[in-house]
Amino acid sequence: MLKNMFCKIMSIKQTLVTNLKNIPGAKTKRKLVVIYVDDYGSIRVKNKEAYENLLKAGLAVDKTRYGYDTLCTTEDLQMLFEVLTSVKDCKGHHAVFTPLANIANPDFDKIRKTGYCQYYREPFTHTMERLGSAYDGAYDLWKQGITEGIFRPEYHGTEHVSVWKLMKALREKHRSTMVSFENDSVASPFFPDEPRIANATAVFDVVKASDNEPLKDDIRVGLDMFERLLGYRATQFTPGAGIYSPSLHSCLKECGITGIHVNRNKAYPLGDGVYSKQFLYLGKRNNMGQHYIVRNCPFEPFADNRARNSSAVSVCLDNIDAAFRWHAPAMISTHRVNFAGAIEPTHRNQSLNDLRELLTEIVKRWPDAEFVSGADMLNVLFKGK
Repeated sequence: MLKNMFCKIMSIKQTLVTNLKNIPGAKTKRKLVVIYVDDYGSIRVKNKEAYENLLKAGLAVDKTRYGYDTLCTTEDLQMLFEVLTSVKDCKGHHAVFTPLANIANPDFDKIRKTGYCQYYREPFTHTMERLGSAYDGAYDLWKQGITEGIFRPEYHGTEHVSVWKLMKALREKHRSTMVSFENDSVASPFFPDEPRIANATAVFDVVKASDNEPLKDDIRVGLDMFERLLGYRATQFTPGAGIYSPSLHSCLKECGITGIHVNRNKAYPLGDGVYSKQFLYLGKRNNMGQHYIVRNCPFEPFADNRARNSSAVSVCLDNIDAAFRWHAPAMISTHRVNFAGAIEPTHRNQSLNDLRELLTEIVKRWPDAEFVSGADMLNVLFKGK
């Protein structure tokens, strides 16, 4: 009886949270559905061979979903695009992914040749070329998806690894970092008996305020590379691991970023032990006039414990329902690892089945729903387009 009562209380609490988070923020009478997908372009585990090598070395890549995270192959993208184009909204538009993309990766060979004294990067397109025939035509599919309006990337940082933490760990011969790097991989699990590196994937994490200066250069390089490779200027930014300093706002603004993805209530590092914390919501403006974006509909079919999240579709639908009830856009939040099958295609296949079910149910429950990109959403909310 007590267990049932506890479950009911928790259910009521979850319902309250799901609704309350949508009360503040920008509103629209249109039922907009945006699908934000983090991590496209970035390398984590190189391929199946690297996965096996890391596992043999004693790194528990089989215990976390990110042990299966790698760049999406041509087949991954073809299967994804088939699902996205399997539905149409009330205006005849297909579902659209807004990938938050990392446009570059470490150039492992060049870094090794310097004895870990100098960092070099390569465009994600070069990374795919090195990964072999499974990626033949993958870059062309990125461009095709952009042209067809079903794949519209935004900026997730230049890399998805903290460069200074990576280089420091390599020079100090941090064991798991070295093993990963030898396999052209980054941010693997740690050995149980070694020091952990906090926020290894947090590109914009800083210790000193002065650490923000080289990050500004990285942003300029990354956004220029983004435009060169994808044919347009990114307008939205999601910091890797959700960590960045508000000191970067002016640089981001200069580079064309008008929307910044944040958590609702989190302390952001300014450096030198100083943090900025405030309550944020969709449409709130920062000191540079940029709009904050706070996602409200989680969708993670591939759970952190490697199990299939059987409630992913229903939970996402409940959150979409709450968003529309309060006239907020439904901003679905997910990650590439759900849809990457180079290491284990079963997880990808299950996630794509869940995505198809989710999209089909959206157009069934809300016939007036509209699939839009992240950029289109901001245009509707703040430019009246």
